Amino acid sequence: MNTCKSCKRNFSVTDDDLKFYDKISPVFNGKKYAIPIPDKCPHCRMRQRMIFRNESSLCHRKCSKTGKNIIAMYDESVSFPVYCPEVWFGDSWDPRDYGRDFDFNRPFFEQFVELRNEVPHLSIVSSNNQNCDFCNIVGESKDCYLTFGSIECENCYYGMPYRCKKCCDSLLLRNSELCIQCTDSDKLYECIYCQNCSNSHGLKFCYGVHNSSDCFSCVNLNHKEYCILDKQYTKEEYEKILSGIDLTNDEVLKNVISKLKNLKKELPHRCYIGTNNEDVSGNYIFNCKDCHDVYGVSECRDTNHSYQMLGVNDCMDANSGEYGELVYEVVAFFSSVNRVAFCSFVWDSIDSVYYSAQCNKNVKDCFGCVGLKHAQYCILNKQYTKEEYEKMVARIIEHMIKDKQWGQFFPASVSTFAYNESAANDYFPLSKEEILKQGFKWKEIEGAENKDAKDALICEVTGKPFRIIPQERAMYEKFGLALPKRSPRQRHLDRVTLRNPMFLWDRKCDKCGMLIRTTYAPDRPEKVYCEKCYLNEVYV
Repeated sequence: MNTCKSCKRNFSVTDDDLKFYDKISPVFNGKKYAIPIPDKCPHCRMRQRMIFRNESSLCHRKCSKTGKNIIAMYDESVSFPVYCPEVWFGDSWDPRDYGRDFDFNRPFFEQFVELRNEVPHLSIVSSNNQNCDFCNIVGESKDCYLTFGSIECENCYYGMPYRCKKCCDSLLLRNSELCIQCTDSDKLYECIYCQNCSNSHGLKFCYGVHNSSDCFSCVNLNHKEYCILDKQYTKEEYEKILSGIDLTNDEVLKNVISKLKNLKKELPHRCYIGTNNEDVSGNYIFNCKDCHDVYGVSECRDTNHSYQMLGVNDCMDANSGEYGELVYEVVAFFSSVNRVAFCSFVWDSIDSVYYSAQCNKNVKDCFGCVGLKHAQYCILNKQYTKEEYEKMVARIIEHMIKDKQWGQFFPASVSTFAYNESAANDYFPLSKEEILKQGFKWKEIEGAENKDAKDALICEVTGKPFRIIPQERAMYEKFGLALPKRSPRQRHLDRVTLRNPMFLWDRKCDKCGMLIRTTYAPDRPEKVYCEKCYLNEVYV
């Protein structure tokens, strides 16, 4: 049992963990450099990686190359140049022009930061989009506004949709259309305020409802229609009751949400959300095998201590990744990533790359690099021959071992983002005082979407201005819903709090007494069932 140097919790390192560390340990100049056992628990390691990902804090600034006004993750105060996507992906500059020699009299992280502060950074991560200027980490999408971490979406506003059309205020809503305020759901049509629902249409204020239609304030239903608070009605009775519920009235809306919460407390909860899995633990797991302490993962194998993964094999300690293998301590990767460790934002055919950032498009055998494309055998963006590269990296790792930096992810101080503008503050929220006390960076944030907004409203929680865009207003009016009184950012945080924490506890099934691992803490009031008991209760 090990003790986390950050939070002081005890954490275990399994035999499978040790085998993975050995498998991922690289060989340079004929010598294998072992990845050491981490000195922080998985919980703290995940938070540290999230500090390097800014999804939704955008601002106005100028492109450092062209001078045109752009939307970016970085404001004008940052020390490095910021290029718009057209320029950054273009051929007008070469990241290797910023290459430099390694100084063995100074720590590696210090030299990496100096390189990072000179190489141009990508303003927002955008690929093959149309009219999605206010979106970040989005690809193959059209006419979207303030959506983040999304792909193949059209006319979506606020949140994190995936392959959706005409959806507003979502959090990991997938393959859906005409939905508002839906979280962790799949294949919904014309649904509002739903969580953990799938293959349904016409749901309103539902939780854990599947293969159903036209249900209102229901929990744990399957193959049902015309139900209210889990009670069956005829179509005529159902429509008559709903016609008398005025959801444009704030008090009525609050009362509906309150009744749903009470019903959720009365009915059993599954120990984890997921289907078609074998030997897994965590939450929101689909079509996976041998994955543990994972959250929001699909089609993965042999993956541990990770968040938001798709199609990943043999992976540990990673966030927000798609289609990779042998990945360790990486945040944000996708599209054919292999044997990569201690990196942030690497994508599109990356192989054997270490301690690097924003590298993409066929980058292989590189160490400590920033912004490279179509490159091999580079260190701090300087080109080497294969033989020179092998010898130099071996020396650098020996140097890092002496400085106790080898095997450690980048410290939080290296991040280009403040804690409160990063994904870390969404899932591990801290107050300004706590952020500063723990040595993280804090920043006063002004939303890009509110610049010169004459019709701004004031968020009832934060007191900050926000506005209702015409598309959003039309959707809320279509469903007869009161317009939001909270800013898009606050609504996102509200949806995040609907989820359980990314932490596992031991507790007993409230039906059969079997020991289970679950994201429901033992002192939580909900009735929590093991998978077998839950399925027998709900689906039989």
